[in-house]
Amino acid sequence: MKKIFLNIFAAAFIIAASAFPTAAEEIIDQDSLNKNGSTNVSYNEEVSYTVVIPADVTFTDADAENGYSVERGLYAQDVRLDYGSELKVSVESLNGFKMTNNSGYIDYTLSANTTVLPVGSPQDILIVDAGKTSGWTQLTFTAQSDRSNAVYAGTYSDTLTFTAYIE
Repeated sequence: MKKIFLNIFAAAFIIAASAFPTAAEEIIDQDSLNKNGSTNVSYNEEVSYTVVIPADVTFTDADAENGYSVERGLYAQDVRLDYGSELKVSVESLNGFKMTNNSGYIDYTLSANTTVLPVGSPQDILIVDAGKTSGWTQLTFTAQSDRSNAVYAGTYSDTLTFTAYIE
């Protein structure tokens, strides 16, 4: 009996407590001097983005017609950034823009929107400002036609590392 009474008392307390406003609520009644109240309404949009990097680039003798050039797109979509920030995508070559096979190599260049990237530290190739929801850049890979340093048969390759970051 005591247990039933405690359960009924607890339920009554919960119902009574929910009928009274919490400290965050405002009350306006007939005796209030200020007849205005306010409520903040908000939603927190998280930072988000998707960057799509090109698939493998493989040069073939058929590309000789185009000067051994292959074009690919790099793009960012569904971009949501904090005000005043930028989404940046940089690229860095493992072998200094050389496709290698042991000590043999074939030089190539990478251009972003027609600007040839210098060999060296990572280069920013795509920048999307806050407030824009997408960005795109055209990448052009151009292999040198001079094969005098390609002293071995087999596959010559390099690895490009793309890094997305917010500044």
